[in-house]
Amino acid sequence: MKIKAGLIWIFLVIGLVANAQVNPFDVKKYDFINYEVNQITTNNNPYFDAFYAKLDTLILLGDGKINILHIGDSHIQADYVSGQLRKRFQEMAWGLNGGRGFIFPVQIAKTNNPWNYRVKYSGSWETCKNVEHSRNCELGLAGFLVKTKSEKASIHVTFTDKEYPQYHFTKLRVYHNMDTAAYDMQLMDTSVQYQIRYVMDSAYTEFLFDVEQNYLDIEFLKKTESGLFVLHGLSFDNDDPGIVYHSLGVNGAEVESWLKCPKMISEIQTLHPDLIIISLGTNDSYTSKFNDTEFETNVRRLLARMEQAAPNAAILWVTPGDNYRYRRYLNYSTSKASDVILKVAKEKQIMVWDFYDIMGELNAIMNWFYAGLAAKDRLHFNKQGYELQGNLLFNAFLRAYNDHIEKQE
Repeated sequence: MKIKAGLIWIFLVIGLVANAQVNPFDVKKYDFINYEVNQITTNNNPYFDAFYAKLDTLILLGDGKINILHIGDSHIQADYVSGQLRKRFQEMAWGLNGGRGFIFPVQIAKTNNPWNYRVKYSGSWETCKNVEHSRNCELGLAGFLVKTKSEKASIHVTFTDKEYPQYHFTKLRVYHNMDTAAYDMQLMDTSVQYQIRYVMDSAYTEFLFDVEQNYLDIEFLKKTESGLFVLHGLSFDNDDPGIVYHSLGVNGAEVESWLKCPKMISEIQTLHPDLIIISLGTNDSYTSKFNDTEFETNVRRLLARMEQAAPNAAILWVTPGDNYRYRRYLNYSTSKASDVILKVAKEKQIMVWDFYDIMGELNAIMNWFYAGLAAKDRLHFNKQGYELQGNLLFNAFLRAYNDHIEKQE
């Protein structure tokens, strides 16, 4: 049944995408959006077809696991764009929910948590994040870390929302400082059966459960007087085939912010991403004194780190959307940042989705605002606007998938 459903879906996509006037998903039409340019520029990326070939196998045969990693700024921290993409990818065929993947409980850092999971915690935690200029922390993929010296601390995570799928897991990775003599980790429910293993080289502890779990209650118990526990992230996985969409964002992050995360490369390597999406450039260009040379240098440095961490992954950069600086000034720097990204992407054969062009270029944010899609700050979008952006990008993925299928034919 899975093969039949997959074939029907692919033939449907081919038919819909082949007609230029029809979108594969029902996306509300606005006359200010450039739907005709809503496509992914592949720039002959050598891993583009490999990603879609793996998707073929997953949809047609129900075999394999695809990992997508998405990093960015405040547009990603709330997980509206990435959450919509996660939902769409996992709905491509029946049974593609491969797990929730890597998260960070940013509520502990006293900032806005992604909308689709909830966090409670106890203990006293200190925070460090990659947008702080005066801090020197061993940050990783999350762009955050929290640390505690409390005698006892705990974290509770639930994936519950009526609009969001439930995520079960049989494997939990806790990324942390590997001083196992300082703290004990254990589940608060003593009836749950599990095995535990320490992966010292990759700096995580893995819990392997006998039966599926759908929430996490974990506590950290101090064993030494000078003990310190540092949390870098949590990853929820299962043994089912499917798509796992990891997304990490930090409010205010620039490209340079992610260059201050020395553990990021080793942590990405543990996820084995097939596709990496980068949504950065908004905060870099949120200034009238934008330095395109410096920005280009940072873009190239970040791409080099991604290639080192995942040499066989397809990489897609999303250009920043139009915005107003301080609610009042047209931001001419956004187009300059987008031009830099397009230039480097072409040279490095990195895929790019030019959201700046698609949303309508300079002053387009006002059209989105008057249409009820953008926030009052003329910088962020509301949930409806972010979901539209996610749907547009997913439709661009479908068009690229159609190109892949035609090449196979």
